Amino acid sequence: VCKVNYKKSIQNTSILLVMMHLCFPAYAQWESDKWLENPVNNDIFQTYLEFFEYDKNLNFDLNIRDESVTDGILRERITFTSTEGMDVTADYYKPNISSTRDNRPHIIVVHGGSPRGKDGMYNRVVKGLIRNGMNVLAIDMLHFGERKTGLLTTFRNDDKAKNLYNRKSVYLNWVIQTTKDVSRSFDLLVNHYNASSDKIGYVGVSRGGQVGFIVTGVEKRFNAVALLIAGHLDALETGHLAAACPANYVARIYPTPTFLLNGTFDSDYDMEKSVKPLHKQFNPESTEIHWMEVGHTITEDGFNLMNNWLARTLR
Repeated sequence: VCKVNYKKSIQNTSILLVMMHLCFPAYAQWESDKWLENPVNNDIFQTYLEFFEYDKNLNFDLNIRDESVTDGILRERITFTSTEGMDVTADYYKPNISSTRDNRPHIIVVHGGSPRGKDGMYNRVVKGLIRNGMNVLAIDMLHFGERKTGLLTTFRNDDKAKNLYNRKSVYLNWVIQTTKDVSRSFDLLVNHYNASSDKIGYVGVSRGGQVGFIVTGVEKRFNAVALLIAGHLDALETGHLAAACPANYVARIYPTPTFLLNGTFDSDYDMEKSVKPLHKQFNPESTEIHWMEVGHTITEDGFNLMNNWLARTLR
């Protein structure tokens, strides 16, 4: 068993990163794809947008399955139709007080690769957003949370890589569906929850951040985008089809204000190989980039930084 001492006495970052790669050989051979260095031109990109079209007139069939109050926060557990034959499970959160002003900003939250899906986001993400003046719609991505299909079984990194992330056509279809689900979530907030269309933001964490690079490059209605501990490829991915590659989308997020936060010691999304090269594709005029000395996690300071930025941007 390889052990790494993370005590404060280790000052040399480069030595620590070398030690991490020696201890985790599966992460040493980092894959990439050609679009990270040379994204597709605008003519080609325009052809991708057809993949993400959806029926805006389809009935939501919104079903409020349950209501509960915890920590002074009202949660509606809901299901709604995204596309033909595809339902999304989600939680809508707001303060449980009748005097709450109607024009609070709204945030669509998309989880990482946890089997719990949206249910793993409440304590660390949702409560902070609510207490900073925003309402939240947290959705399950297909194959996760209440939308489990059996495609993934252990939800370990190797299971997700083998059965979803590295099956190029399957992954492209998943990216397309997730993007449609988020766009329909935006529509739902406006049509059923009286959200102001100019005060809706997107927060994606880990895989929700990685797919968020694509979602927010396609869906231009967001007024703020926060993408946390995500990168171009994770450690076990072997590349994507061009239409599912984040590098072909991130420059198109502009001019939407964008907040990026990553960890310098993240072994899922390597700082030098997966994150910094992707960051170069963002337009600096609309992008804030933050680094913290952590691994694949977010500290309370990181969440506070994001929450304050969202509150200022969507005010």
